[in-house]
Amino acid sequence: MLLSLRHRILALLIAIVSVNMLGAGVTLWYTQRSQALQSGIIDMEVGAMNAAYGLTSELLSQRGYTTYFFLNNDPAWLTQLEVHHKAFQQELERARNVSVIPGGREILNEVESQYIRYVYAREQVINHYKNDRREDGARLHWSIRERFHNILALCDQFRKLHEESIRAQRQAYLNQSRLLVALAVAGILLSTLAGAWLGLVMLRKVLNPIRDMAAQTRESLLHTAEIAAPMENEVEALGDKLRILISDVGDVQKQLDASRESLMQSEKLALVGKLAAGVAHSIRNPLTSVKMRLFSLERSLELDEHQREDFEVVSEEISHVESIVKNFLEFARRPKLRPRKQSPSDVVDMALKLLRHRLESSGTEVVLNRAERLPELPLDADQLKEVFVNLLINACDALVTGGRITVTEETGLMDPMGEVVVIRIADNGPGIPADIMDRIFDPFFSTKEEGSGLGLAIARRVMEEHGGWLHVRSGEEGGAVFVIALPGNRRSTWLRS
Repeated sequence: MLLSLRHRILALLIAIVSVNMLGAGVTLWYTQRSQALQSGIIDMEVGAMNAAYGLTSELLSQRGYTTYFFLNNDPAWLTQLEVHHKAFQQELERARNVSVIPGGREILNEVESQYIRYVYAREQVINHYKNDRREDGARLHWSIRERFHNILALCDQFRKLHEESIRAQRQAYLNQSRLLVALAVAGILLSTLAGAWLGLVMLRKVLNPIRDMAAQTRESLLHTAEIAAPMENEVEALGDKLRILISDVGDVQKQLDASRESLMQSEKLALVGKLAAGVAHSIRNPLTSVKMRLFSLERSLELDEHQREDFEVVSEEISHVESIVKNFLEFARRPKLRPRKQSPSDVVDMALKLLRHRLESSGTEVVLNRAERLPELPLDADQLKEVFVNLLINACDALVTGGRITVTEETGLMDPMGEVVVIRIADNGPGIPADIMDRIFDPFFSTKEEGSGLGLAIARRVMEEHGGWLHVRSGEEGGAVFVIALPGNRRSTWLRS
């Protein structure tokens, strides 16, 4: 059964990758093996060699002290002899701990046995010298020299045994190196053959057809005068044509989207125009009449402080309704700002004062976090106040009964605006569902049955006209957080939106 081109290319790629992975695995195994081998040589063989040299050195260091004591009867020589005697025993113990090759411990046991007999005989010689039996001591001293040389020969034998072990380990290392080189050469040959085969398949089954397609594409492009340069890279030629097609499709899609959005916006604006005309004739005149009657009543009646405050609140609410009607009428055209220098904190205070009775009657607690009053900025206080009022009313409605609204003022730096004044209005209500979070600023979108869906759209456009923006996000402890940012004029810390 013949394999398809796709399966043949895939099989060759798998073969190349497998050979490379096998080579990498062998190299990794060899590296770990080499590390283990070198570690064994360093930890065991070299340690054993050092112990062997230590045994020989300490044994040779004991030679002569008994003779020196015989010559001048100075006990200091015996003290030095005892020091090297203990050192020899320590080296003997160390050699026994590090020697693991066959025959090593047997030699050390023989060294220990003969050394014990040697030390015993040497003690007898020293006692003869101490008791002035110098001739007896000299004869015995001469007889133990052969035992000393036997111990020295055993120490040399122990050293040579480990030298031979090191040579054997080195030879094993060289043998493994030769094996790795052979495997590497075989892997290179296999990778070369598989690569050559893959190249042949790609040339015959992929590159040549691509070249033919590119040539045909170039001829068609030359007829349409789109390109005239010679073809040097078939894939690039096809890629250029494909990019042109993708770009054309993308441009067409963008145009369609823009046309669709423009059509929808035009329909909305047309509807707003019709509604605005009806609202203007139906509401503006009654509102004007109500304001005149209230003004007359306020001047003709003797009102106490609380009643006068109620009249002022009613008047402000009527002005608020007038402002809403005005915004509704002007939604189809960009707002005309009348900026003047004023602190946004003053606007926040005006909005809170205007809504004080409504907030208190609904049992809503308002927390104002203000370290210091915000700096004065060029802004339209009336339009900005409507933004704050709209957001506060939405937060109050979201709380239904009770709850907390937190207004936070601060200055700082924020990408990409730089220096900003930030005002956050957060509530601890149920929050905004994630599926409508991106739609709440769309015109005519509202979750309230009596809502027109224009409040947040107007608020965002007002902020954009001020050079700032209005965003919304979910609160860390629930609820919603509306973030208002205005361009500032002083530096502070970086802020999070």
